[in-house]
Amino acid sequence: MLILPLLLAASCAPQAFVLNSEMRGPSKSGLDFAGKSMAVVYLCPQERDTLFASSVATGFATRLEEDYFGGDTFIDIYRMPAKAGVDYGVKDSLVALVMDTGKDVVFLFDTPELGAADFTTEPARVSGQPAQSDSAYVASVQVPYKMKIYVYDSMGKEDKVYGFGGSQDIQQPVYMRLVSKRPSGVALHDALASSAVKIGYKAADSFMSTWKEDAFYVVYYDGAEKAWDRGAENAYRYQWREAIEEWMTILQSRNPEKKACASYNIALACFMLGQPDLALEWLDRSDKELPVSLSKRLREQIEKYRR
Repeated sequence: MLILPLLLAASCAPQAFVLNSEMRGPSKSGLDFAGKSMAVVYLCPQERDTLFASSVATGFATRLEEDYFGGDTFIDIYRMPAKAGVDYGVKDSLVALVMDTGKDVVFLFDTPELGAADFTTEPARVSGQPAQSDSAYVASVQVPYKMKIYVYDSMGKEDKVYGFGGSQDIQQPVYMRLVSKRPSGVALHDALASSAVKIGYKAADSFMSTWKEDAFYVVYYDGAEKAWDRGAENAYRYQWREAIEEWMTILQSRNPEKKACASYNIALACFMLGQPDLALEWLDRSDKELPVSLSKRLREQIEKYRR
């Protein structure tokens, strides 16, 4: 713990300790989704594509929820029938989806582009368990897949649609009814569903948050009111709401310096709790009481990470 004197070298002067924290930054794609609501929409021109396309969307949404919502289900998934020859990746289309879903960010998965399936192993009779009439044989197939994702952030700095794409070969065992026949289109797409979830999950890599360590300073008074010690201990444990409760009691002090430092700490806590606007209000209050030397630095940090 690094202790820094703020004003005077006396025992009753305010001091500060450094608190290192991992701060969320924009995703690898350059887009910042923190604090924003999201929806995933997938295009599906044919009924046979439904399970595969929905599985890709599900895997993708699951990964985003793990990163931005602690694993809770907050991302809605929608299926949209696609018409041949229509470009759904244009701005007007994405803006309409934002309006329809009511979300800040919309990810649109274009129509799945699955190539012809090639057998990588000869069909063999299923062994070790009773075979169903429609799954008496199994063979490994390889299917090329191309993916296109369009992203529109209605709260982003630039009012534009971003496009991303990728391709890979899917290796998948497929069960068949007869050895002499290839699996039907529906059977093949259904078999690829488990791989599709993994594909969607992996496709979210570019949209995961980046993290950077930054240093923040918590002010306290050594040997003064117990609320300073309790607030500092809570902050050290990242228990910001509990720390605010302690610092709020200090605002009743007649000492403008202590009130300014407590307001500064509350500003820091509000920022850590994801409330940058409220944090700036508390910094204004702190500066009005008595400018704290660390106030300018915290204000710059808030503006840097502000959404």
